[in-house]
Amino acid sequence: MSQLYASLFYQTEITAMFSDEGVVRYMLQAEAALARAQAKVGVIPASAAANIVHVAQQQVNEVIDFTALASASGLAGNIAIPFVKQLTAAVKKVDEDASRYVHWGATSQDIIDTACVLQCRDGLNLIEAKLIQAIAATRNLTERYRDQVMIGRTWLQQGLPLTFGHKTARWLASLQRDLERVQALKNSALTAQLGGAVGTLASLIDQGSAVVKAFAAELQLNVPDCTWHGERDRIVEIAHVLATITGNLGKMARDWSLMMQTEIAEVFEPSGAGRGGSSTMPHKRNPVAAASILAAANRVPALMSSIYQSMVQEHERSLGAWHAEWLALPEIFQLCAGSLQRAIEVFEGLEVQTDNMCRNLECTQGLIMAEALMMSLAPRLGRLNAHHLVEAACKQAVAEQRHLLEVAQNHPEILAVFNSEQLSQIFNPQNYLGNTQQQIDAVLQRVQGK
Repeated sequence: MSQLYASLFYQTEITAMFSDEGVVRYMLQAEAALARAQAKVGVIPASAAANIVHVAQQQVNEVIDFTALASASGLAGNIAIPFVKQLTAAVKKVDEDASRYVHWGATSQDIIDTACVLQCRDGLNLIEAKLIQAIAATRNLTERYRDQVMIGRTWLQQGLPLTFGHKTARWLASLQRDLERVQALKNSALTAQLGGAVGTLASLIDQGSAVVKAFAAELQLNVPDCTWHGERDRIVEIAHVLATITGNLGKMARDWSLMMQTEIAEVFEPSGAGRGGSSTMPHKRNPVAAASILAAANRVPALMSSIYQSMVQEHERSLGAWHAEWLALPEIFQLCAGSLQRAIEVFEGLEVQTDNMCRNLECTQGLIMAEALMMSLAPRLGRLNAHHLVEAACKQAVAEQRHLLEVAQNHPEILAVFNSEQLSQIFNPQNYLGNTQQQIDAVLQRVQGK
């Protein structure tokens, strides 16, 4: 990603995790853990492990020449092969005997996969923290605006009244589900990878299982039941949760961007110098955060297609499918985290125009209360008869450009059932909100863990 666009779509900490230096740093962690694990089991000398760990814990640029690594990776087919050569050379400068035990019994994919899982763990921790922040902000919006009536819309048309707090409660509920998904994922998918050439760890003779267990413990990762070089469901599961979060955020961004339209003007993204302007129209206030999130929600499904296709692999280790993950997964992480960051900024600084919400309730001159009138008449007239009666009244109101309440208050058949004061109560949007408050309470209780 160009640095010109990084601040628009990405998030700084995730970008660092998945940078070239970040990838190598996680690979060094994996190699150090492998050496410690093998020393504990007695596969390699403790002194050799100590020196390997010492070198691996130095500054990355002191151990690895990135220019040489990039050049050699194109010939090797992955970065682990030239990476191991450089690490071995660095250890050899400290202890030649120890250098013989670098990467002992492992294969390239073991280190790359385990480094990826470590990246995912740190990335998911950050996503979790951002979700908690987003949940706090949307909870505040929900509690503050739970009684603020506005129009609900279906098929982009005015439907029935609801409250802004109900809309934000739905945002909040999906964010809470996303948080629960991430937390469950951290307990299931973060698993070490160590299998050697074809997954059997034959090079470790009878110590393979003991080394795997010790290796996973060193890194605080789950112990695999068996090698998973060719079975990529864990990676897919991680990517899927990230894609779901991004999609949920895209739905929210679509909501508030539509509410920002000039003719609606019910909410606005936070204002600030240089934010949301136009190069030619000084009056514009564009939903720039929504644009970034919607772009991410547009991009991530294409990346997920690559991730899903990468599940189909050949035999014990794949040709090409595994490699496609290296391109897709980091970008999914970055787009998800970037979307969360943009959304939090909006949730925490959203400008809510309650007067315009009230204004928009009346722009159809009472037609939005037609269902309320029909359902009030139905017990006396029957639902179908009431529907026909109210439909005719709506057509009359539109043709004569009159408020539907006024038409109803002068309609003999309607007045035979309700008087003028009763009709006024039926037409009050506050009286036609169904179980809105119970739904909001249920969401708040789940979020608060009550």
